[in-house]
Amino acid sequence: MKIKKVLKIIGIIIAVLIILVLIHTIRNYIIVTDLQSKISNYQDSKNYHIKSVANSNDGTTNTKIDYYRKDNKQAIFIERNTNGEIVKLSIYDNGERVDTFTETQESKTAKLNSGEMMPINIYNYLETDNKWQTFLGCINARIKTTNLNGKEFYTVKEFLSSTSLTSEGEEIYIDKETGLFFKSIESDIISERYYEFDKVEDSIFTEPDISEYTLNEID
Repeated sequence: MKIKKVLKIIGIIIAVLIILVLIHTIRNYIIVTDLQSKISNYQDSKNYHIKSVANSNDGTTNTKIDYYRKDNKQAIFIERNTNGEIVKLSIYDNGERVDTFTETQESKTAKLNSGEMMPINIYNYLETDNKWQTFLGCINARIKTTNLNGKEFYTVKEFLSSTSLTSEGEEIYIDKETGLFFKSIESDIISERYYEFDKVEDSIFTEPDISEYTLNEID
């Protein structure tokens, strides 16, 4: 009789644990699918600006990126500050060729027709191939609501995505209203992103005066 009681208690405990895991997973699944649906409204945009800021925890490195897209035109401006040494990179893609301009404290150089430019797309950090994969990713995920400066985000850890290779312990912040990625915290880097849609004008793609730069030949 004692063995039966013990087995019954173990069975109840297992049943309770399964129910708790299901509740946890279903809650996460509802949140993730809702965010996936919301970000889909932005992924086909052809006119947007993404500002990205990344800082190392020790304060030695700061990287700012401004990416602009309008139809088949792209421009990206990168400023990297490492221990006070600043490097600026400006890349323009007019749909036919890509020109690159580099500025340091010592020089200003340019490369014309410098090759392809990789776009910065509206990236879904919770993307999966199908609903079953989403459900499986939600089992281990830890999702909670966080308020930053009066705005609500979901913080997500340990979500298994088919496209997002997050590092162990990385925490990402997803905007509740839009599904857009806002912030990530890794072991030594904090990154944030800001977005604008349908506000990019043609003037942003005007290249600087080439006469101010030393022209580098393409290898």
